[in-house]
Amino acid sequence: MNQTAPYMGPIFITLDASSFPQEGPWRVIVQSLVPLGMFTVLLNLGVLGACVMRRFDKPMVFYIALCVITDALWVCVLIATFVRGLLAVKRRIYFTECLIHVYSIDCVGFSQFFIQWLMDIDRYWAILRPYSYAVWTAKRKGMVFLALGVIGTTITIIMSHPIFALYFYFCNNELTISEAFCMMGFLFNIACGGKTVANITILIIAYSVYILSTITIIFTSWRIISLCRNSSSSTFSNKALHTCCTQIMVFVLKVGSRMAFVISVRLRDHSVSFRLILYILCMFTSPIADPLIYGLRTKEIRSPLTRLYRRWNKHYFFKFDIWKVKHCLVGPQHPEKRSSLTK
Repeated sequence: MNQTAPYMGPIFITLDASSFPQEGPWRVIVQSLVPLGMFTVLLNLGVLGACVMRRFDKPMVFYIALCVITDALWVCVLIATFVRGLLAVKRRIYFTECLIHVYSIDCVGFSQFFIQWLMDIDRYWAILRPYSYAVWTAKRKGMVFLALGVIGTTITIIMSHPIFALYFYFCNNELTISEAFCMMGFLFNIACGGKTVANITILIIAYSVYILSTITIIFTSWRIISLCRNSSSSTFSNKALHTCCTQIMVFVLKVGSRMAFVISVRLRDHSVSFRLILYILCMFTSPIADPLIYGLRTKEIRSPLTRLYRRWNKHYFFKFDIWKVKHCLVGPQHPEKRSSLTK
């Protein structure tokens, strides 16, 4: 690359994904990411439909709806950035588009953790402070304002990421990121100045979110388990432990997929095939697992989906029975009987 005087605000940046495997079975895997992403979005929309059928009658149902919305957005954002870059192999984009990659990925990613944190707090409050929780849930606007406040705070905080990137200094005429999409870590690698404050601030934000989520799930789970051990009601204990285990499963899968993403970024040019697998796991693990876990383990979500399935199944078999009577029992050799049956 040609060296030049440090400057800010480049116009173009090149995304080069040629280091990722593109031939043989890898090509099939990459091309199947878009259909898999569409299936994942539909899966999350199914759970969202169940929440709408419940009319968001409980805060947990509302938070599950927000969870699957952010999961669907996560898949859509990564399809528009990561998968698009893999399919194009090498493309030149505006630097502002690169900043949009940075903001959208970080904003949706951190929103997932904050919504998970809200759900943990909600379960803790509902189980250990049921009377005050009942009074608060009677005011349905409260949960909406709380969720919108947390999401709005996330959106505002993450705006600092692309703003910091605008003040990076670059020392090359041709800027190239050997990845399929843009992220702050990749911009740090190609910048030659103005990134110290940004690096410290972003690390503080990221680790604060991870530590807050981890401490919350550990503390709330410990308190709920302690309460269940001292409770004389087996029904209450089983329900509380069921809810607690559901939240732990979702948290472990979410954190595990993000750790896979961090590891994949740290690997850089080593084990490119393994890094691609980690990217894919980060992209699909949580958006596929969340609707399945909540749909199978949460009664408020499972019940409307079961009713809808039974209604559709009954309607389908009813139409099939009519078709069987018309075409199978009467037979084609008696058209006059078939016409009379139709009448």
